[in-house]
Amino acid sequence: MARTGRSPRLRDLTELVAGIAIVLLVLFLAGRVRLRADLTSEGRYTLKETTRQLVADLDDRVYVKVYLAGDLPADLRRLSEATRELLDEMRVYGPDKLAYSFIDPSADPDANVRREVYATLEKEGLQYSSIRIREKDGYSEKIVFPGALVTYKGRTVAVQLLKTQLRTPDADMVNRSVNNLEFELGSAIRQLTRKERPRIAFLEGHGELEPIEVRDVATLLGEHYDVSRLRIDGRLDALSDRLEGARFRNNRWDMLIVAKPDSAFPDKDLYIIDQFVMNGGKVLWLLDAMNANLDSLRRNQYSMATAMDLGLDQLLFAYGVRINNDLLLDRNCAPIEIFTTPYGNQRKLERFPWYFEPVLVPQGSHPIVNNIDPVHTRFVSSMDTIGTDSVRKTILLTTSPYNRVLRNPVRIALNIVEQRALLDRAATPAPVAVLLEGPFRSAFAGRLTQRFLQEGDPQYREQGRRTSQMVISDGDVIENRVDPAKGMYYMLGYDRYANAKIYGNRELLLNAVNYLLDDRSLISLRARAITLRQLDPVRSTRERTLWQAVNLAVPGLVVLLAGILFHLLRKRRYARPA
Repeated sequence: MARTGRSPRLRDLTELVAGIAIVLLVLFLAGRVRLRADLTSEGRYTLKETTRQLVADLDDRVYVKVYLAGDLPADLRRLSEATRELLDEMRVYGPDKLAYSFIDPSADPDANVRREVYATLEKEGLQYSSIRIREKDGYSEKIVFPGALVTYKGRTVAVQLLKTQLRTPDADMVNRSVNNLEFELGSAIRQLTRKERPRIAFLEGHGELEPIEVRDVATLLGEHYDVSRLRIDGRLDALSDRLEGARFRNNRWDMLIVAKPDSAFPDKDLYIIDQFVMNGGKVLWLLDAMNANLDSLRRNQYSMATAMDLGLDQLLFAYGVRINNDLLLDRNCAPIEIFTTPYGNQRKLERFPWYFEPVLVPQGSHPIVNNIDPVHTRFVSSMDTIGTDSVRKTILLTTSPYNRVLRNPVRIALNIVEQRALLDRAATPAPVAVLLEGPFRSAFAGRLTQRFLQEGDPQYREQGRRTSQMVISDGDVIENRVDPAKGMYYMLGYDRYANAKIYGNRELLLNAVNYLLDDRSLISLRARAITLRQLDPVRSTRERTLWQAVNLAVPGLVVLLAGILFHLLRKRRYARPA
């Protein structure tokens, strides 16, 4: 009797039903189980834990309008795609808490309507860039707004997605912007949702920089913190309150910024600052050790810089650092323009390296200096760290190896620009910025009388709580350029010769404040670094036709070979036996 098997039709129907069941099962599991794999070495598509938590904790919807759409250059298209990918990744952790749209502000053909849109965006706080686009018959100008508006509960914050707006975007600039995307959007959401803001005070009363001279940083910090100015004037309650029944005083401020004082601190002010630190207060010290300036060089060919007596040496020494009475020359420096020997009836203005203005290139991976541009300094001094066991010292910025130390007093002369040979020999890089972390011991330990401890301040604290400070041996690092005639100021890091912001001073100071105030959520976002992997431009041009042909031909060949192989396997499977 012949064996009977399942009919081919029944077998095909079974395979079809099984296939459909498997697909439905996969779709069901995909909707219930989240499986994501980031195969990039730098974790490009993985959000930081702080961002995930920020989105998950939202109690209302955040809406993001991104103005990077339409006909954009290749680099800006990459920034637009990276922004979309980031927002999609954020929506994974809060699909109902974040929505976004991409808008082309230049989409309307009517020029008047476009101008109204541009004016509205500028009023909201976004900055535009005018870029040149190369076309077949020449160049055309296009206005782009590489930014976004983030709205939450009726409040809106403008976010600049492009790192700088002062020149045509290139690959490196866009890469820095991509690196900062998560920080920019995350900090905007955090700014809108934060309920309590730390308090920062700029100290005054000892010749510190005027408000307009630190306006750029103060405005920048004001986006995340409550910023004001403060005079101590010997008042014990200037920085802290005396609480009845409490063992120690309670600080009224979270952080103090001391920006380029030029006169001595009274002992009582020093004591009040010391106790502010002992009670957990943070301090950002931006100090000049020498009274050098360029004003006298406008009248003479040289000037003498001598040490300033600010009265801070003993305070800083107790905390673990000393600023030396010297000035540093560095081959890696900013330029200066000087009138040279007259040619005919006219003097000639030439540009020279000005060794008294070192440009510091961050080398470490610490979050404060990671991923920032070089920092511009002026008349900076060297520093030493002191052996205090309880305090950890981290050197954040140094000069280049090609530096020279000039001891007090220092003759500052314009002819230094002609003495490059002074910096031909490599030396040890000199520290100019140090982070101090730990429990500090009071600088007044063993110096106070028993009567003062009983009557003057019975809540004196000799051993402090764990806190942190940062010392930079240059007060000019925070000073933004001011135009007195127009009553306006320029962005910190702006260079008048380049007519652009090229230095990372404002990023350095913002990072420092974030870190000192334990804003690790902000500092961790800014620490992300995505590597730019560019194609070789020479090979791209030379081998363009070859790789275009490969991209067109190879996929077709793969499909054709797969079809032939499938046909042969099917023919072999269903061939009738002889």
